[in-house]
Amino acid sequence: MPSLLSRTSAVAGLCVAALAVPATAYAAPAASAASVRFAGGNGAIADRALAQAGSYGGQCKQFVNDIVREASSGRVLLGGGYYSDFQRAGAHRVSAKKAAKGDVIQLNVPGAPDSFGSGMHTAIVVANLGSHKFKVVDSNWVGPTRVGTHVWNPYTRAADKGLNVNIWHF
Repeated sequence: MPSLLSRTSAVAGLCVAALAVPATAYAAPAASAASVRFAGGNGAIADRALAQAGSYGGQCKQFVNDIVREASSGRVLLGGGYYSDFQRAGAHRVSAKKAAKGDVIQLNVPGAPDSFGSGMHTAIVVANLGSHKFKVVDSNWVGPTRVGTHVWNPYTRAADKGLNVNIWHF
């Protein structure tokens, strides 16, 4: 039978080893926003936005922030970043061809995607019409701070203003 000293040394060694394991190893993994299900699927984002048509929506990015928060029952919170907030929230970029109802189109400044630049815009896809055209719902496009729908080719706008197009799917 091992001596009391060797058993104490063994226990102490195990305690030190346990300290080397990060605390996050014991915590339940946090759910990413990508795993959060919007009631009614991703299209719930567009449905929520369409219900606001004709009303006050404020600036386009804040309108999208508010709609995404509401459609996710407060589980997905976007901040003021024009690019990093979507990444942080677990959204992933998709091509124009794969864009679907509820995806978010964000025009960004090349090389500084979280910075504001003239001509930027944020909109929610209602329908993908093909050939880089989308029916979208947004705020501050059809009228000052008003929510509305229109057909939009963000690639034309981006080219005119020297911006990049990013389409985000939750």
